[in-house]
Amino acid sequence: MYYTQSSAKIFWLSFLTSLIVSALVSFSMVYFVPNILEKSKEVALEVPDVERLDIQTAQMIMDRNNLSLVIAERKSDPDIEKDRIIYQEPAPGTEIGKGGIVKVVVSDGAPVEEKILKREIIIPDVTGFELNQARVFLAEKGLKVGKVEEKLSSEPKGKVIATVPEPGKKITEDIALKLIVSSGPEEVEVPDVRKKTLYQAKNILSERGLKLGNVREITSPEYPFDIIISQDPKPGETMKKGSRVNITINREAS
Repeated sequence: MYYTQSSAKIFWLSFLTSLIVSALVSFSMVYFVPNILEKSKEVALEVPDVERLDIQTAQMIMDRNNLSLVIAERKSDPDIEKDRIIYQEPAPGTEIGKGGIVKVVVSDGAPVEEKILKREIIIPDVTGFELNQARVFLAEKGLKVGKVEEKLSSEPKGKVIATVPEPGKKITEDIALKLIVSSGPEEVEVPDVRKKTLYQAKNILSERGLKLGNVREITSPEYPFDIIISQDPKPGETMKKGSRVNITINREAS
């Protein structure tokens, strides 16, 4: 009988103890856990985006967000200016603890290209060459031909009359020469010098850039004396500037 009473007593004691512990755990869950979770939320910070920003601006942003900025590496980048951030770790938007470290890679700017020494070449004289002949000759010397310009000249059409820069100058092999090529002499219209005196004809032809050629004399009672009665080429035809016009003049027989 004594044994039965002791067992019942132990059972109720254990039951009450469990009940008290459960009540305490429930109380803790209700009052303490939410506070702990709330505090953990306050500690978790979202990493701001500082990529492409300069170091000073990025540092200010990190300070405002209670985070630390650390330069992990500097390297050349042709697309990003010097002292701007190329990459960050953790990535923007990632959650991190208060006071956490954000590592960044910073640009040193575009890589410095090594200067390549270019060969200097003396420009040869190719005046009088045909255009294609000049191209081949200059290529053999290591020079390139760029723009080709035509210009009126007394030289035959297609002949090189000048280079830019001029012969004897030094240029590097990467620079292209400009060639000036003759388009031939300017052509002018032959004026009518018939019924003019020899003196008048000379002046008229000179104004057109032409010259007096052969003077043939005949005697004809049909025309006034000392007057030009024909010419070659005929009036209205075209000929190269500087060409000669032959005339026939009527002279009185001596």
